[in-house]
Amino acid sequence: MDIIIEGYLKRFVDDFELDKSEKEINFEKFCHYSILKNELSFLDDNDLDDVGVGKNKGIDGICFSIDGNIITSLNEIEDLSVTKRNFDITIYFFQAKTSPKFEDSEIANFCDTVIDFLSEKPKYSFTSETKEYHNLYLEILKLLSYVKSFNCKLFYCSTGTWNNETSCATTIEKKKEILKSTGNFKNKTDIVEIIPVDNEKLRKLFDRANQPLNTEFTFSRKIALKEINKVRESYIGILPFKEYKEVIIDSASGKLKPLFYDNVRDFLGIDEEVNDKINHTLQEKQYALFQLLNNGITIIAEDNKGRGDKFILTNSQIVNGCQTSNVLFLNKDLEGIDSLFIPIKLIITDDPDIRDRVIVSTNNQTEIKEEQLLALTSFQKGLEEFYKYMGDGLYYERRKSQYTYDPSIKKKSIVDIREQIKSYVAMFLEEPHVVSGYFGKVYKDRKSSIFNKDHKFDPYYLSGLLQYMFKHFLNSKKIERKYNKARYHLFMLFRKITEPNEKPNPTDKKNKAYCDAILKIIKNESKCLKHFNNAIEVIDSSEINIDDPKEIYKKSTTNALIEEFNKIYK
Repeated sequence: MDIIIEGYLKRFVDDFELDKSEKEINFEKFCHYSILKNELSFLDDNDLDDVGVGKNKGIDGICFSIDGNIITSLNEIEDLSVTKRNFDITIYFFQAKTSPKFEDSEIANFCDTVIDFLSEKPKYSFTSETKEYHNLYLEILKLLSYVKSFNCKLFYCSTGTWNNETSCATTIEKKKEILKSTGNFKNKTDIVEIIPVDNEKLRKLFDRANQPLNTEFTFSRKIALKEINKVRESYIGILPFKEYKEVIIDSASGKLKPLFYDNVRDFLGIDEEVNDKINHTLQEKQYALFQLLNNGITIIAEDNKGRGDKFILTNSQIVNGCQTSNVLFLNKDLEGIDSLFIPIKLIITDDPDIRDRVIVSTNNQTEIKEEQLLALTSFQKGLEEFYKYMGDGLYYERRKSQYTYDPSIKKKSIVDIREQIKSYVAMFLEEPHVVSGYFGKVYKDRKSSIFNKDHKFDPYYLSGLLQYMFKHFLNSKKIERKYNKARYHLFMLFRKITEPNEKPNPTDKKNKAYCDAILKIIKNESKCLKHFNNAIEVIDSSEINIDDPKEIYKKSTTNALIEEFNKIYK
């Protein structure tokens, strides 16, 4: 490994606070991160913990993506089959080698293992992690009638330099043909790729994954709004889809940029009633009518480095228009669509209060009620400040990529909204079996119980800090990695074991004293580890098989663990 890639790897290891002694495993994680950050626009860094599959023959990482979201459990697939009717599926396979050259035999071994994995009854022996992914794969095959596209991408990474004129390239082409012939791919347009990633490409991917998101486009049909206090620039106008594509689509990957205020909601799918109507208008090529029927799209950015009609936006977000943008993206190749005009409101401000007020006002006409949006702005802003006030070096990311590009903040110190919800629901609502499902459904089903404007911040912070400490113990090998699957059950048990008295109502002032008592234990590393081990003992003594994913996602498992806890501690 040369000195440059060593430097990149060191930065990655420091960012995620990984065990420095595990050089090969860290390089695998570095490859997974660099590639998936470019492949999946809305990747949650926490999902990367589930990509590695241990010491499996020929494969060191697997990732399933449905509509751009990482899927790691049977529960998520079941939830998706209820909430959506059509999926785009991509399976990613990884093999990373620190050796400075590409080995023909190693590439062949990698491809052969993937081919075996894609059979219903594999012949090779798999690690427990790979077996879980294969079970997921079999479940996906049952849903193939719902699948629009079924894609497969293999990434072979090396610190060497790729040469397309070697036998390695021939091997890749031959194995690609075998992969295509397996019969799993529905359409001729399904993507089947085997991609060599060398030293230079890895560096470029990592750089791109860590660069602030800039958006550049030409906006000529616009009117400047009257000067507004704390707003640098503001416009309304219409933008041709040819230019709007520059806003929402990444030119390198061809995928949607992570621009949407998806902390409020995700794309609801093409079959959702409103989206179906938008899609029908586009499919009928009623482009002129579109700008009359559509409510328009609101873009907020912190800065504009362009001049005149040329806009170069820094840290921009689409705060209203997620559904429209996704449907337009799905129809981007329609004949004549580049001439379609989209109503646009563009606001340049770095004032968070104005940003939040715009988000509320532009979304209150949707199915999201205004009081929910207020909770997602004023409450979350307060929670963000509370994290800073606590002074433990944790940052609550209430807006997508809010801290991603700040080099002074380590990735592991960021608690995003998804992890906050999962940790809180598991720890304080005692529903760890629920949070492993598809996030869109988890949020929809539990939104009345979280982020209430009268809730105290302490329980939210406590759950955020606990998940951080769990990762710390996992990375330092003080907790066995097999317990990562049951981490949300452990969070619930940890609270129950350490609580000084009965859990108060989330709006009760008693929350501070209650949480402070648990906080003292979490902040003491040796005591925190001891209590995690006590929680692990509850799981072990319950004889629940945590290697069986179906057990982890059952309500009966949660009930059994609470019963076991009561036997030991009550």
